[in-house]
Amino acid sequence: MYVLSDHIKRTTHEIDAFLERYTLGTLIIDGDTVSLETKSGEIVLDETYRIEVLGGGEYHQITYDQARNTMSSDGWPLYAGLEARVKKRR
Repeated sequence: MYVLSDHIKRTTHEIDAFLERYTLGTLIIDGDTVSLETKSGEIVLDETYRIEVLGGGEYHQITYDQARNTMSSDGWPLYAGLEARVKKRR
């Protein structure tokens, strides 16, 4: 049952991303480079993107600088590896 509920949540996130014109993927932080790994490939991000990371079942907006510079207590990029969605700002 747990696997089914995870699948339903993932599908819901994919539908929401599509309807709101976001690209869904995994956030990657490598030095000063922030990117989103998607099913179609990698998108290198910059300040022109709206970035939202999934936490506690909801998406939370972060800035490009937060993604790049926020570190965990053990020195790793805090947002690396999180599910995220992005879209270009208008």
